Amino acid sequence: MRGDIIHEVYGVHRGRSEDVHFASFRTRESAQAHIAELESREMHGRSWAKAYHDQGFVIREVVVDTDFEIPTRPKPRDKYCVRATPFDREGGGWRCTKVDVLRRTDAIGGVAPVATYERNHSMYATFEPFRQGGRDYALISRDYTRTAVLDLATGEVVAEETAGSGFCPVGFYVPDWWDENDDSTLPGSKCWSSDSEWPDGSFGLVWGCIWGDDSSWKVQWLDLSDVAKGIVRREERFGYLELGTQGYHSPCLTLAPPPPEGSRPPPFVSFERYDDRRIVRFHVEMRVDLETGQPLDWKRTGNFNLD
Repeated sequence: MRGDIIHEVYGVHRGRSEDVHFASFRTRESAQAHIAELESREMHGRSWAKAYHDQGFVIREVVVDTDFEIPTRPKPRDKYCVRATPFDREGGGWRCTKVDVLRRTDAIGGVAPVATYERNHSMYATFEPFRQGGRDYALISRDYTRTAVLDLATGEVVAEETAGSGFCPVGFYVPDWWDENDDSTLPGSKCWSSDSEWPDGSFGLVWGCIWGDDSSWKVQWLDLSDVAKGIVRREERFGYLELGTQGYHSPCLTLAPPPPEGSRPPPFVSFERYDDRRIVRFHVEMRVDLETGQPLDWKRTGNFNLD
């Protein structure tokens, strides 16, 4: 928090133009403990510290000049879960799903009710909690061609696509700050930048298929920046990419508690950021002609010029 004091550890070496920054700590005691660990290191049977930091280590106090605070744990994805109960609707047709949204409690296996809604299709992985501006939300899909946002404080739907577009969501992901960061770099420290404050819950991803298309999952962009105003936007930003979602099971879809260290994000998507540039990396499915080596689907759909 702005105005707090943090303690940064530097290594000093005779003749070196700039001291080496190692880590930042909230207390001087923690910084001193880190120095003791650095001084105990050996390389090839000799003191590593004396070889590369012959003037020792120093602690420098820095006043925090940012209002950003590292988000609390557990992540929303580990904090909430759902109980999905299929049921048959009157008049027939495909089965629907009653979805009970639950908040995990400190009691072993304990949960508390948050909200209930109905989805007019199978559940798939259409529940993804996230936080934005200090408030907990969740991406849901009540209608099989629409994305909606549930306020987890009130249990009310606060935003929803106004009309189905034929794109059927089967899974959501909103990267949490803890998915892409850890607390080894403190706000206001030497290595801190605006990139360190991202992601912030202002965007997400949805995968699914166009009704009647095929059985592979395409991925689209969700703009969540105006959720507080009741607006969620979806954009076909990535073209025809068949996302490789195999092997991932959202921790929200089971009542079993997540591991103590917290759940892992989906392995088929990750993000990079530097100098305010944002990059997403996807694991995708690709069918390739065995004789020519040419990707069939990407060439057919014109994602890339392969001629």
